[in-house]
Amino acid sequence: MVDTIVALSTPPGRSAIGVVRLSGPQAFEIVRKHIRKSPKNRYALHANFEVDEKLLDDVIVIFYEAPGTYSGEDMVEIFFHGSPLILSTALRALEKSGARFAEKGEFTKRAFLNGKIDLTEAEAVEKLIDSSSLSGIDSARKVMKGNLKRKVEKIREKLLRISAEIEVRIDYPEEFEGEEEYDFDLTDILDDLEAMLKTYDPAKEAIDGIKVALFGLTNVGKSSLLNAIVGEDRAIVTPIAGTTRDTVEAEIFVNGLKVRMIDTAGIRKTDDEIEKIGVKRAIDAVENADIKVYVLDATTSQIELPEIEPDLIVLNKTDLMDREVENTIKVSAKTGYGIESLKSKIEEMARSDIEKLDSSDSILIAERQYDTVWQCVQELKEALLVKSKGYSIDLISVNIRKAIENLDLLTGNIYVDDLLDRIFSNFCVGK
Repeated sequence: MVDTIVALSTPPGRSAIGVVRLSGPQAFEIVRKHIRKSPKNRYALHANFEVDEKLLDDVIVIFYEAPGTYSGEDMVEIFFHGSPLILSTALRALEKSGARFAEKGEFTKRAFLNGKIDLTEAEAVEKLIDSSSLSGIDSARKVMKGNLKRKVEKIREKLLRISAEIEVRIDYPEEFEGEEEYDFDLTDILDDLEAMLKTYDPAKEAIDGIKVALFGLTNVGKSSLLNAIVGEDRAIVTPIAGTTRDTVEAEIFVNGLKVRMIDTAGIRKTDDEIEKIGVKRAIDAVENADIKVYVLDATTSQIELPEIEPDLIVLNKTDLMDREVENTIKVSAKTGYGIESLKSKIEEMARSDIEKLDSSDSILIAERQYDTVWQCVQELKEALLVKSKGYSIDLISVNIRKAIENLDLLTGNIYVDDLLDRIFSNFCVGK
């Protein structure tokens, strides 16, 4: 028999209201042990919640009858006053009455297993909660509405038709004697899949925030610049070259967009083993950043451009020497001059990517989704290559079947338990 699970669905700590959620075949029966009112589907009932026949709290209870629920099972939500003591006592009482504490993401996992949502929609639930911008929320909602699932199903249907035709020709070659060699076109399918792949990076930026790395030579004022941008002394600043040995991160919001600023060690050749590690981490951080900001020192006579191509070049210390360098943003970390202009430029660059999502419905919002679609594209490209070389269609059929399998992995038509455990382990407990 399926367990009935229980969890706190609101964040722990003191609050006006705390919500406890149950899901499973005994949800109604367990709750009825603590309130003296009969369930009424989707009605909010005011009741006393009792533990050991003593009043714990006056609550609002809503019963939801299966299958028309989030999880596809009978569910109950109980709204308590948000005292941590009341909530912990209620949870223990419900456990004692027959419920089991839910695992991370178990409510959403049950929704998937009961056919209420597919895997892409399940992943969108987590991303909706984690989104750091309105664009990220909108992207997650598009996936939650099934837009990605519907697009994938259409592509899968096209591939199934091609695969079926090939299989028939392999199994019954005599039926096609004298006919021209079977031809098919994967161009439109590949175009659709590659368009999906292009949505991942801007969607990730919208959901997780923009990573902006400050990099350059030692002592150009990167740490001072980080402090000026975030408005606090986040990084250590000294006149000694090479002070920063590791990456330092700080988060800010620029007009509702989360930006993760990353200060890095000065990039230079060194014999210091610790500094070498810092330089290596700096290069890794810059290469993985969404926006790479190269910082120059206005007081030095020679301007050196980096090996890593930057997205922005900043000329710092202009309070000490005001000079013109082409294609740079002039700033002074010390006086604050140009800082707002720099932040505006970062926002402009970030939004130019994110706004591309507005015109797209089939958005990839999780790394697993990107990897699966990428693998599907590789299989179809291999099928075209095999076809172009005139090989037998039975070899082509292998690639097309693998492409279909990847689409099934994407939506969860096929899955392994390890995959589900990995996906839902990132969720909060009450979702």
